[in-house]
Amino acid sequence: MKILNFGSLNIDYVYNVSEFVRAGETISALSTLEHPGGKGLNQAVAAARAGSNVFFAGNIGEDGLFLKELLESSGANTKYLKINKARTGNAIIQIDKDGENCIIVSAGANALLDEAYIKSVTADFARGDICMLQNETPCTDFIIKQAKACGMTVIWNPSPMNEKITDSAIGMCDYIIVNKTEGRTLTGKEEPEDILKALLKKYPHTKAVLTLGKNGSIYGDGTDTVKQPSFKADPVDTTGAGDTFTGYFAAMISKGTSIEETLKIASAAA
Repeated sequence: MKILNFGSLNIDYVYNVSEFVRAGETISALSTLEHPGGKGLNQAVAAARAGSNVFFAGNIGEDGLFLKELLESSGANTKYLKINKARTGNAIIQIDKDGENCIIVSAGANALLDEAYIKSVTADFARGDICMLQNETPCTDFIIKQAKACGMTVIWNPSPMNEKITDSAIGMCDYIIVNKTEGRTLTGKEEPEDILKALLKKYPHTKAVLTLGKNGSIYGDGTDTVKQPSFKADPVDTTGAGDTFTGYFAAMISKGTSIEETLKIASAAA
């Protein structure tokens, strides 16, 4: 079973700060760092490291060739990765003293994903394969439709949450993975159990996973509900934790692992 990841590739510029910068304020960073990023890259690397057969599809500029090397060294196949003249996507990330983050993303080459390319890539996949997605790239609705037409299982983390996300797209997915803030946006509910119930009512054909940070995660499919506590760890940087969860989740699903064990492994990895 293969995992196809249509995803974003970014160069992350990370600034460690005491407190997040406020409107009209200029502050000095405690330290700075440049490293590979993008929700798609994070998901693909996680799924590959979990031992799954991952194929990455997306776009970078020539300034992002080191991202291709990282994917390959992690075990992901980059045969579908396109190298363009556009600048590679990038992100500005603030990390505060508690390890929480605040992120601004510029799409760059990620915005060049188009329907013709999507059709050519999905044609190589079939029933039983998995399509893993995030929401930093365009044409998500079209990708989901193409993947479902091929018989693929679709796992979508609709993040960042924006106007591109449609109810019809979520309703076509086999699994959605959202955090509490995203779940609140989709349902208008506040408490985790209420959010999960509302998601399952709104999207009855889609299994839902709600990630809750230090409070673990909850899965529901309309019949069963599974709660997974978090693993205790000192917070250093939560950037990419949700992507790691998604990647390991997809990898375990591709292996036919039970949902209880899948949540446990994904939570431990994140």
